[in-house]
Amino acid sequence: MLTFTSHPSFAEETKPEILFLTVYPDGFVSVDYTLLVDPTFPTQNITVFGQVLEDLLVVDKDGLPLDYSLINCTISVYSLGTDEIKLTYLTQDLTSKEGRYWTLNIVTPITTRIILPLETTIISLNKVPEMIETSGNKVELLMNSSLIEVTYVIGVVGTEEHAQIVLNEAETAINEIKNCGAIITEAEAKLQEANNAFSLGNYVDAETLAYEAKNLAIQINQTATQAQSKMDEAEDAIANAQNEERTVGLDEAQGLINQAYSAYVTGNYTQAMNLATQAITKSEEACTSSEETDSWIVYGIFGAILIPSVIVFGFFFVRSRKTTKVEVKKKKRRIDAERIFRAHNDLLPEEKQAIQFLVEKNGEAFEAELYDYVKLPRTTTWRLVKRLEGMGIIKRSKFRRQNLIRVKRKYDIKE
Repeated sequence: MLTFTSHPSFAEETKPEILFLTVYPDGFVSVDYTLLVDPTFPTQNITVFGQVLEDLLVVDKDGLPLDYSLINCTISVYSLGTDEIKLTYLTQDLTSKEGRYWTLNIVTPITTRIILPLETTIISLNKVPEMIETSGNKVELLMNSSLIEVTYVIGVVGTEEHAQIVLNEAETAINEIKNCGAIITEAEAKLQEANNAFSLGNYVDAETLAYEAKNLAIQINQTATQAQSKMDEAEDAIANAQNEERTVGLDEAQGLINQAYSAYVTGNYTQAMNLATQAITKSEEACTSSEETDSWIVYGIFGAILIPSVIVFGFFFVRSRKTTKVEVKKKKRRIDAERIFRAHNDLLPEEKQAIQFLVEKNGEAFEAELYDYVKLPRTTTWRLVKRLEGMGIIKRSKFRRQNLIRVKRKYDIKE
């Protein structure tokens, strides 16, 4: 029986330092985590995972029980004088089952180690794990914080039927990622290996290769997303520098972002991300074109100086600061409108019209100019712009209190 005791309301919200989840074949999950706490706080508030907890045990680092109260999903532990708390309990609230498929679903604040049951086969993961290994017929995962979803089956694997299921799911995932525009040639090649193994009757190998293909596609897609985000950040940094008239050195940043887009369209997402990062640095280092250089011009002046009782003739030198103004001309952009239309075949006529207008305007225009051009109600045009932005075709940024709309550079025609 659990005894709940009230304690002072002065408490500190605590999150675990170490979190282990052991999943059992019946769906129960053993939660075991350790927390380092401030011994001067009388009470620690600890969020637990699950609604119904069984065999709950709360102890200090010496294994001595600590008094606590449980309200909803929060445990208040009386911990004055204790610098470490250990909690263990069982719960069924973290797993669900559909047919023979189990799913573990949990949101964690830190990296979590998960041990799955014996003879478990992972069907899908919502993200690539930090580590995955098999030991003694048990699968162990190391997953980063935030939402974790693991779908798995328990029992005999390697049958033709199960291999076909895994292949189909891998193919579906790869096609979905490919349709989003990511270049996942390596994952497709791995999937072809899986299909070849299946054709030869090597069902275990087919399943293994299919899992690898799916996880590889997910990993590539994540890198592509990170690269795109970094390139957008670089575009904003360049635009900000232009708005602030910091154009000296900005041509180098522009060259780097152009290289980043070239790498991106060929599927080299890691290189694209690195180049975009360099472009951001160069944009931040850019300075204004009116800054004075430190060069000096020396002029010779022949003259005379009258000092008491002596007239001194001589050649005197005067230094004068020279101001150099550097102008950086904006390069004319060539944008592949047809590529945009092919990639987004669901564009409305007025959306195509807006894109064509931006192409003719060197890839960018103020939102007010677009309103005047399409001659639609402002609310309709606003929704049009939001839709194009959501498709990843354009990006909006502030420029002198106006919205500047710019076609993303991934649609530029490469020289």
